[in-house]
Amino acid sequence: MSSADTTSRTGMLLFQPFLLGDLQLRNRVVMAPLTRTRATLPGPIPNALMREYYAQRASAGLIITEGTFVSDRARGWFGAPGVYTEPQRKGWQSITDAVHRAGGRITVQLWHQGSVSSPGLVGDGQTPLGPSAVNPEQLIHTGYTKTEMSEVPAEMTLDDIRQTVRDFRHASKVAQDAGFDGVQIQGGFVYLFQQFMQENLNTRTDHYGGSVENRARLLFEVLEGVLDVWPSRHVGVKAGPMMSERGGFRSLPSTLPTAEYVYRRLNDYNLFYVMLMRQLADLKGTPLEHLQGDAVLPHFRSLYDGNLMLNAGISPLHGEQLLRQGLGEVLAFGREYISNPDLVERIRGGAPLNPQRPEGYYGSTFAGYTDYPLLAELQAEVTSA
Repeated sequence: MSSADTTSRTGMLLFQPFLLGDLQLRNRVVMAPLTRTRATLPGPIPNALMREYYAQRASAGLIITEGTFVSDRARGWFGAPGVYTEPQRKGWQSITDAVHRAGGRITVQLWHQGSVSSPGLVGDGQTPLGPSAVNPEQLIHTGYTKTEMSEVPAEMTLDDIRQTVRDFRHASKVAQDAGFDGVQIQGGFVYLFQQFMQENLNTRTDHYGGSVENRARLLFEVLEGVLDVWPSRHVGVKAGPMMSERGGFRSLPSTLPTAEYVYRRLNDYNLFYVMLMRQLADLKGTPLEHLQGDAVLPHFRSLYDGNLMLNAGISPLHGEQLLRQGLGEVLAFGREYISNPDLVERIRGGAPLNPQRPEGYYGSTFAGYTDYPLLAELQAEVTSA
């Protein structure tokens, strides 16, 4: 690689400091939420192995943790952590301290899986909760190498809904006490809020079903509960029309108007950012076909006035083009961060990335988690050879 190429990469918008909400980031590279199942069970409690993992990646402008449950009833993935008990707070405090000592910023993704869960995960013989008693037809990770199909959930009562809002507010306070720099509400993909927005999964006839406004109501009630704890410029939301296009989560004629309503209304809150995913699933023949790939970005850029965080299937050079086009402010990288703890340094230097090892994505040990080599280590090996 020539010195001119290094200079041009150093001058990329991606590496310039950026004020995101109220946080000054040292670059625009974000580590996206990545479920890795390393929490200590039965807690599920963040631990020293997770501390090492996140601290290794502290050169990112911002780290967003893996999806982190707000209560027992929110759980839906074996081995994923929570942020609602004192042991969990202590575990996360150790992690945020380590990231901050390394000069990084870290926020937590608040997660409720709703009906995409199993009785064994929510505990005490309870049934997972959903907007209605409709099976979402999704695979559930119930063990390190075990999956099961979802079943029919229990329809949430009004008391369940009010408790869910309280759970998010409580988890937000625990996260604040644990030293996080902010929170992100997981408001999309196949989880609780998208379940309420899906007409085929939400057959309610009360004020949480029917109209677009009703089906989006829970998301905004939770957002306002979180804003009771955090200033708005420290609260992000992940939202958009993109989902798995499998089982109960297939785009409908109402999917895009519902997502558009959410984005327009999010303008009212002066948020940290909104995270917008490109769609990697095949949308051919669906109502969202015209939003395949990059096409979703200008569509929602025209609706939302605040900071957009772009995610899913974006390479660094492609992402740089998107930033220069004004389609987003920061870029979130997912799988690249699994195998490259020093991703920022590798992108800046034009260095090759470590190959992925999918067999280590989920598990309970350091293998495929904290054992990926740093570029400096590889260069030292070459020098000493």
